[in-house]
Amino acid sequence: MACIKGVNRSASVALSPDAPYMAAGTMAGAVDLSFSSSANLEIFKFDFQSDDLELPVIGECPSSERFNRLAWGKNGSGSDEFSLGLIAGGLVDGSIDLWNPLKLIRSEANDQALVGHLSRHKGPVRGLEFNAIAPNLLASGADDGEICIWDLAAPAQPSHFPPLKGSGSASQGEISYLSWNSKVQHILASTSYNGTTVVWDLKKQKPVISFADSIRRRCSVLQWHPDVATQLVVASDEDGSPTLRLWDMRNIMSPVKEFAGHTKGVIAMAWCPSDSSYLLTCAKDNRTICWDTVTGEAVCELPAGTNWNFDVHWYPKIPGIISASSFDGKIGIYNIEGCSRYGVGDSDFGTVSLRAPKWYKRPVGASFGFGGKLVSFRTRSSGSGTSASSEVFLHNLVAEETLVSRSSEFESVIQSGERSSLRVLCEKKEQESESQDDRETWGFLKVMFEDDGTARTKLLMHLGFSLPEEKDTVQDNISQIVNDITLEDKVTEKVGYEGEKEAAPFAVDNGEDFFNNLPSPKADTPVSTSENNFAVESTVSSTDLTPQEPEGVEESSDPSFDDAVQRALVVGDYKGAVAQCIAANKMADALVIAHVGDPSLWASTCDQYLKMSCSPYLKVVSAMVNNDLMSLVNTRPLKFWKETLALLCTFAQREEWTVLCDTLASKLMASGNTLAATLCYICAGNIDKTVEIWSRCLTTELDGKSYVDLLQDLMEKTIALALATGQKRFSASLCKLVEKYAEILASQGLLTTAMEYLKLLGSDDLSLELVILKDRIALSTEPVKEGKSAVFENSHPTGVPGFEPSQHIYPDPAVPQIQPSVPGSAYDENYQRSFSQYGGYAPPPSYLPQAPPANMFVPTQAPHISQTNFAPPPETTQPTVRPFVPSNPPVLRNADQYQQPTSLGSQLYPVCCR
Repeated sequence: MACIKGVNRSASVALSPDAPYMAAGTMAGAVDLSFSSSANLEIFKFDFQSDDLELPVIGECPSSERFNRLAWGKNGSGSDEFSLGLIAGGLVDGSIDLWNPLKLIRSEANDQALVGHLSRHKGPVRGLEFNAIAPNLLASGADDGEICIWDLAAPAQPSHFPPLKGSGSASQGEISYLSWNSKVQHILASTSYNGTTVVWDLKKQKPVISFADSIRRRCSVLQWHPDVATQLVVASDEDGSPTLRLWDMRNIMSPVKEFAGHTKGVIAMAWCPSDSSYLLTCAKDNRTICWDTVTGEAVCELPAGTNWNFDVHWYPKIPGIISASSFDGKIGIYNIEGCSRYGVGDSDFGTVSLRAPKWYKRPVGASFGFGGKLVSFRTRSSGSGTSASSEVFLHNLVAEETLVSRSSEFESVIQSGERSSLRVLCEKKEQESESQDDRETWGFLKVMFEDDGTARTKLLMHLGFSLPEEKDTVQDNISQIVNDITLEDKVTEKVGYEGEKEAAPFAVDNGEDFFNNLPSPKADTPVSTSENNFAVESTVSSTDLTPQEPEGVEESSDPSFDDAVQRALVVGDYKGAVAQCIAANKMADALVIAHVGDPSLWASTCDQYLKMSCSPYLKVVSAMVNNDLMSLVNTRPLKFWKETLALLCTFAQREEWTVLCDTLASKLMASGNTLAATLCYICAGNIDKTVEIWSRCLTTELDGKSYVDLLQDLMEKTIALALATGQKRFSASLCKLVEKYAEILASQGLLTTAMEYLKLLGSDDLSLELVILKDRIALSTEPVKEGKSAVFENSHPTGVPGFEPSQHIYPDPAVPQIQPSVPGSAYDENYQRSFSQYGGYAPPPSYLPQAPPANMFVPTQAPHISQTNFAPPPETTQPTVRPFVPSNPPVLRNADQYQQPTSLGSQLYPVCCR
């Protein structure tokens, strides 16, 4: 609905320039329904929050005469007494009354509200207006043709300048309207019913321009252009020529533009103070039209009443609100946006200019941009009289300062490319981590960046194992170990004996234990004795035992067994002798005899021994001998996963390392040991599985950490693992994670860093979102990269205050490069760096048992145990320790080298010969 408020009055209107008030004075020549001849001045308040459509009256006073014109000016006196300004009324008797609206609103006495009475004119005062630039000046014009300029700096004692009256071509009769120039303070224009329009220069006290159209139309109203100081529009109330004409004072030979739409004379006119392209007119054809002065077309039209409007005004406080006084006794308040929009005459919407009003233009505003940018603008006021211009500011907005600082710190470490820096970073993260899982993870990652000679040792130490110290003479070393163990056993036995001795007087012997422990007289007694002896010694460490020298010749308790073995040995039947020993459960004797025989006998005897043994460590030896570490992974208890991982690190072949670690991790994951599974997946180089486990903790908030902090923790671990493995192919879920992280980095202005993370994903099979994100970053950094040869340059716009360029995430291209594993890979040479210098594990693209690339971190050739030659190897020294690379295993050689057992041979032979 266009009409939003109203009041039933036949009155001329003046709107307050600074407050939500409207003054209404009884209109001369109009009567109400009661045919009253009284005249009043009333103050109404605009309350658009109220649902009441009737405007409330907040002040009123009677007037001696009715009003031809009403004007409300700003406070020109500078006194708080006139804070709401002055109201001037041009009366029909030629006088002008002045009221203080503040006193009218406070309902003070009428004689106090009326502050002045100006008597100079003869005839009705139809021209009346306050100067907007100098509000103490009031111009008035009447039927006598004189124009008076009043100085109301002291409203109670007003003064006036000499009256202005034209002569000759500037002669005017009845003044119908006058208007102050909106840009030049001392310029005033007046028009009259004789068709002459005069422009006055108050400094010269004379007219400077006068003009009339060819037919000297009767002029009823004029208005200066709000923005163009030399243009004004003049309208006529003649029904035969109701057009509006826009004149330019620089050329008064003909009007600049004409506005044709009314069919009868125009009575009133008002130019919009918020948008100079809108001009409001009302005419005797009962139409009130809003014009677009740029196109010359009608924009909209107010609803028609039963009688035409004679006074229209724009409300200066709220753009688009207008008042219209009509002869049907009503003052209506309208919203111009609610009025019908159409082409004049034919209601054709297509002829209307679809241009938004200027009051919809924001004087200030801000908008977020890509890459952590915030653009703001504001209107810059211009004191030269020209239209105001706008100032635009570009800000860098960092909402996640912690993320920026952490990312920059991590980026600087990655950029250095030194293993020591990465190791220090992992150690720092390990110390700063609050959860045990994070400490374990960072501690494990730290091992990945150890130096080549210490990485394997560090890993074994991290898992709780240590390598034996090297000795010059292996035999002396073994003898010393055996002596130490024997001494410990003797001490233990002595303590136990003393304890039994003390407890003996209190023990009760029932006699049954004595008979139960008697040895059987059968031939299996030696077997039992041998078995017991073997069982006791088997608890000794597998670092070999040296047989003790017997004090004398011990007689056998089974002569028949000894005779059978000796007969077989006499005739060279080693196989039969071995069979006799195995049948008597004398496995140590069988191994010694088999060693004298051929290699096949030795191999089969060892295999038989390992099958019959129930010792856990011999199960490990069996797996090493048969080169079947997969069965070891599948059968060993998961609670000993650290021992299993250490065994794989020491003995696994390069080709099977990835599969074995991956299998162990899968079993641990199935059992619910997430941390152990994560560490094993790290060893396998399975980044996708590792990150999948880490991502389960990536929630909105966890342990007081925000999502951004959790994501930063995850990406730091992921990149550290990627540097250790050199893997460049990632799953879709990991790509999505990197995309989220890159978006956050870009939103904080770290465009270069975000692009480096996206480059890790390559360019093949990227999602549409990733492609769009990469394009946006590339386009945002493209102008700065222009003319630069290096890829990793400062990609941020220059000249922006407070903008710090981000450094690239990887070292300079001078670092040795690796060749892409896929032809046409998107990994260009600028960030394909050799990850082998970091140490660590790296799987091939798929987790199949195939040889990984040379740059990936995997154990070197693992110990290989021959299945056809089990002779003890020659004496060797401990090999140099390398990162996660065990020394080559000993190979059991022929019998002629039997006297020099080392390593695995030295582990097997003494145990078996015990």
